Amino acid sequence: MAWLYKHPKSGRWFLGWRVGKKLFNRSTGTTDRKEAEKHLATCEIMVTTNREGKLNEAVFRSLTGQSVKRVALKPAVEDYLARKAATVDQNTLKAYRSVLNELLEAVHATATAPDLADITREVLEKHLAKIRLETSAGTCNNKLKRLGVFFRDADERYHTGDPTANLDTYHETPAEADEPDRRPFTPEELRTVFAVAPNGFWKFAIKCGFYTGFRLGRIATLQWQHIDFEKLQFDVKDVKPQKKKRVSVPIMAALYHNLKSLRAAAGNVKPTDYLWPEQAQAYRRDGAILSREFNEQVLVPAGLAKPYKHGGDRRVFNEVTFHSLKHNFVTGMKQIGAPEMVVREMVGHDSAAVSAVYTHSTPEMAREHLKRLPSPFTKKTELIRKSLKRLPEVTK
Repeated sequence: MAWLYKHPKSGRWFLGWRVGKKLFNRSTGTTDRKEAEKHLATCEIMVTTNREGKLNEAVFRSLTGQSVKRVALKPAVEDYLARKAATVDQNTLKAYRSVLNELLEAVHATATAPDLADITREVLEKHLAKIRLETSAGTCNNKLKRLGVFFRDADERYHTGDPTANLDTYHETPAEADEPDRRPFTPEELRTVFAVAPNGFWKFAIKCGFYTGFRLGRIATLQWQHIDFEKLQFDVKDVKPQKKKRVSVPIMAALYHNLKSLRAAAGNVKPTDYLWPEQAQAYRRDGAILSREFNEQVLVPAGLAKPYKHGGDRRVFNEVTFHSLKHNFVTGMKQIGAPEMVVREMVGHDSAAVSAVYTHSTPEMAREHLKRLPSPFTKKTELIRKSLKRLPEVTK
């Protein structure tokens, strides 16, 4: 949409228009309304064409008689990533870099070609269609979202248009829609993955995920300042940037002994030192590294997943992943009667109802319910609360 307005002092007509959330204006250089309306008509065509992602150099030149500044795609991407590095965390930056480098490779980009204006809606449709053959609808939509952020930024800087505008998002095929949901591990599966876990980190991570509901990234980046040995609780924030909600979770005996041994072996440490430095560095380099390692070194040997073959068919959907341990935690807490309020407080889930009445659980309440969780990592069931002997056994 574009509009005209008259400057109160000069009497000249000015054009106004909007691109995304940004407003622009310039003088038509005339006090004649009819002449100004000719400028307005041209501006409206350009704004509409830009919104549809079709404002290329030929259209711009035919409407204005001028040439647009030519900006190559690759330098624009490099500039964007350099600026992005100062405003986002490393994992987010890597995600953007991966998506944009994938596009550069697909169009055989060099330092001089193709131009930003050459990346049309049709080019992106073909590019994403190829990706869709190997990935899920959700993955494609995430890539489209990140491409959109880049091209809108480029449009504001260079006025080259947004080729992602009005691109349709992808939907699951009937076969994908029939895929089962993620689920908790069964007790037998838990014993198996714990038994095949190749090292101390993975054995600790599996137990920690089961008894706390923490994400894999949270466990890998635990620092000594997150552990209160006096109060026997974790005091952490969620690793997801959009959440960053602080949660406190009691440390159960099964984890306490692991933590004490780790602390003794660590020697002199600073509060900000990681419990697992190698895994923390791997996670900070690429958030997917540990997920792939869990799949290849734990789930595959346990017979719960198939190895992913690069260049082959789309990755097979797994009903269980490391995140399934969070499902185990929440499901287990509810099965033993923990109030919804207690569970939400420990896993950091938002609740409008809880927030409305400003009700919060205490660490003592959380600890009482955590004590009732059975241990699936020993040969016999250990029910800490005798009153809960009616619960089905999870180990034999």
